[in-house]
Amino acid sequence: MKRQWDINPLPPPDGSDDKGPDPISAYLLLAFFIVGPLIYFGPQLRTIEAWVVKAYSTVEGWFVPIRDWLVGLVG
Repeated sequence: MKRQWDINPLPPPDGSDDKGPDPISAYLLLAFFIVGPLIYFGPQLRTIEAWVVKAYSTVEGWFVPIRDWLVGLVG
């Protein structure tokens, strides 16, 4: 015997409109997904940030003579 409730499900109860999540819940969920990893990976992020700053200062050191030469031509 075949189950009829698979084919013809019951209608939703009255007053259960599917309006989606309310904005407050969506913002809280978004904040959780942004802040949660920042808290969990905090020490590793400090290491990565230090590496990025060091790389930036190294590249900046390479361009300082070029910048000084270009500014000397203009000024």
